[in-house]
Amino acid sequence: MNKINWFYAAITATAIFVGLGMASYFFPQHFFTVALISLIPLGILGIGFRIITNRRIQGVRNQLTQIISTLEEFDVDEPKKVIFESSTYPLFNELNESILELIERIRSNYRANRQFTQNASHELQTPLAIIKGHGEILLNSPHLKEKEVTALGVILQNTNRLAKLNHALILLSKIENNRYSDVETVTIPQVISEMLGNFKDLIELQEIKITEDFGQELTVEMSETLAEILFANLFQNAIRYNVENGFIRIKIKERTVTISNSGEVLEVAPETLFKRFKRESTVEESLGLGLSIVKRICDLYDIQITYLHQHGLHQLILVFP
Repeated sequence: MNKINWFYAAITATAIFVGLGMASYFFPQHFFTVALISLIPLGILGIGFRIITNRRIQGVRNQLTQIISTLEEFDVDEPKKVIFESSTYPLFNELNESILELIERIRSNYRANRQFTQNASHELQTPLAIIKGHGEILLNSPHLKEKEVTALGVILQNTNRLAKLNHALILLSKIENNRYSDVETVTIPQVISEMLGNFKDLIELQEIKITEDFGQELTVEMSETLAEILFANLFQNAIRYNVENGFIRIKIKERTVTISNSGEVLEVAPETLFKRFKRESTVEESLGLGLSIVKRICDLYDIQITYLHQHGLHQLILVFP
């Protein structure tokens, strides 16, 4: 309610109370009748103020609802222009202008970040491929000495590791920028079977025993690509840090997937393994990004993930929403 309305309300109330006072003095026998008649305008005035106030509150609520609805539909990837309805309240118009400026800055930063990521990935791949190609040519030269062969082997090993690191960081960037929007119904046991098939040779080489216990069908709504990346990283981790003649057990119960594997005693706290560049051991092939990628995918789809370890038994538990 603005100042003018409050001023008229105060004047009206004062006039009524003055009138009641005069009536009680000059017409004491008719005081209650006069009082009742005088209070009717005050009641009407109160109801009117209540109606006006409620309308203004509803107007403010409608403006806030419209702003929230528009922001919920905002997608940084879409070029669609964000439009707010004009308001009768100047403050809301100023708020809308500030939000639009913020949205444009977010889009500009997002585009710049995505462009940089794409350029960096492309520019790094080319020199890495050249270094690797020339290194392999030199490695096949018949005139190399043992020391030179060893040095070239180190160069090629680190070149391959750098290429894998580049790929993993680009993958993380895409996940964090929600570039995988191909949500569909994914059958988890089917994805698990396909990923295990991809590691069949490595599993046989290490003589790892696989045990599957798919108690019931489990389907989730997520990107099939990310589901494959999720379980590929989990199985790669379970195989890499396993022991010879070890085991991997996969169990599905209700909406929980448990992957257990034998392995060496863990030297670090399990919860730290989900941090980037944190590794379980000094294995050179490990980038320290596998479980970080897993954690990011789980966060994206509200999947609860827990890593348990006891006496060389490693367990990763996924609870799907």
